[in-house]
Amino acid sequence: MERKLTPSQNSNYQLTVTFTNEEKLAHKPHVLEHFAKDMNLPGFRPGHAPLAMVEAKVDAGYLDMALNEHLINKAMHEMLNENAEIKFIGEPYGFETKSEGDQTTVTFFIDTYPEVQVSGKKWESVKMDALTLEANEKEVEDALLNIQKNYADYKDAEAIALNTISKLGLEFFDAEGQSIEKGTTYLGETEFAEDKFWEKTFKGAKKSDTIELKYDEKKLPEVLKSKKGGAAKLVVTVQDVKEIVLPELTDEMIVKLFGKDAEVKTNAELRAYIQKEILKQKFESGLVNTVEKYVNDVRAAGISILVPKTMVDQEVAVRVQNLKERMGGEDRVQQYFKQLWEEKAREFLDGITTAAKESLEKFFILNEVARLLGVEINWSAEQEPLFVEKQLYTKLVGELPTVDAPAKKASAKRTTKAKKEEKSE
Repeated sequence: MERKLTPSQNSNYQLTVTFTNEEKLAHKPHVLEHFAKDMNLPGFRPGHAPLAMVEAKVDAGYLDMALNEHLINKAMHEMLNENAEIKFIGEPYGFETKSEGDQTTVTFFIDTYPEVQVSGKKWESVKMDALTLEANEKEVEDALLNIQKNYADYKDAEAIALNTISKLGLEFFDAEGQSIEKGTTYLGETEFAEDKFWEKTFKGAKKSDTIELKYDEKKLPEVLKSKKGGAAKLVVTVQDVKEIVLPELTDEMIVKLFGKDAEVKTNAELRAYIQKEILKQKFESGLVNTVEKYVNDVRAAGISILVPKTMVDQEVAVRVQNLKERMGGEDRVQQYFKQLWEEKAREFLDGITTAAKESLEKFFILNEVARLLGVEINWSAEQEPLFVEKQLYTKLVGELPTVDAPAKKASAKRTTKAKKEEKSE
C-alpha cells in the first residue's frame, strides 16, 4: 500500500492512498470479523460464526466499501503518526476515489492547525481589564422574589392590578360587526413591566368587565392581534382575576420548600447561597467577556489568522445541527426557512457563517497568545472549564477574584510587556 502526504493550500494537506485488490483481499478477514461481532447467525454466538457464512450475508458492494474505508483509515493513522510534528485538526474531507486495473487510489484532505501571523510587538502592550465581582442587594432580592413566585398561591382578586394575573377573552369583529375570531390570553406582571399599554387599558378592570378597542395592527401588542386578519374591532372580556400571594421566606418555610437535607436551611443561608451563585455566573461571563475583549484588541494590534474555509464549513454544520435539535428536527428548520424571504434566509445563514468564522479565529488567536506567554495548555477531557482564560488572566492581571470573597476593584492593569519586565527584575 502506497501513502503520500503533500502540503496543499489554506493550511491543509492532501493525503493519497493507493492499494491493490490483492491488499484488499488480505484485509478481508479482519473486516469480516468486525461484521461478525454484530451479526446473529443460527447456532453461533456473535463474533464466532465462520467468516464464509458472514461474507455470504454481507452485500458485496457494502463489503467492498468497508474494505476501502478500513485501508484508508489504516493508511491515514500511519501517516499521522509518522508526522506527529504536524498539528492536524478536524476530520478528513474531500474524498475522491479512482480505480484503474487492480489498483484503487483515494485522495482526501485534512486541515492543520492554522498559522497565526504575529506582526511586530505592538500586541505585547495590549492591556487586559481587571475583573471585578459584585452581587448587589437588588440582584439578591430579585432572585429571592423569583423563588417566591415559583411557590406562589393565587386567590380571587377584585380588580386587575400589578400583582395579579388575569385571563382575558378576545373576540375580533370585522367592519360590518361580524365576529370573525375568538381566543384567550393572559395578563401578568411581565406585560405590565414591558408595555404601558396594559396598565392604561386594563388596570382596575373587574371580572366580567368588557373593554372595546379599535383594532390597530401597529398599536396593539402581539398577543392581541388577529391571526386571520380583517379585524376592525377587538372586545376584551375579563374572565378571571387572581392575586399572586407570595410565601414569606421564613426559616421554617425554607426547610419546607427545599427539604431538611438541602444546603440551605435559613433565610440568611439562602441569601448567602444566592449571592455566591450570582457571583459564579458573573465570574464566568465576566471572564469570557474580558478575555474576548483582550483577544479583539490583540487582533487589532497585529495578530491575525486565516481559518481554512473547510474548517468554517464544519463549524457551520455543527451549529446548524444544534439549531435543528433546538427547534425539534429537520422539518421544523425547513419550515422556518420557508417562512423567511429568500434574501432573509440567506442573511440568516451568512450570519451563522460569520459567527462561526469569528469564533474560530478568536479560539486560535487566544491559544496562540497563551502559548507565546508560556501558558501550558493541556487538551484533555479532565481540563477544567475556561482553563486557558483563567491562566491567561492570571498571567496578565494577577490573582483571579473569588466568589467567596469578591475582589475589590483593581487599581492597575498590567500588560504583557510589563509582566515580562517584572519577571526580568
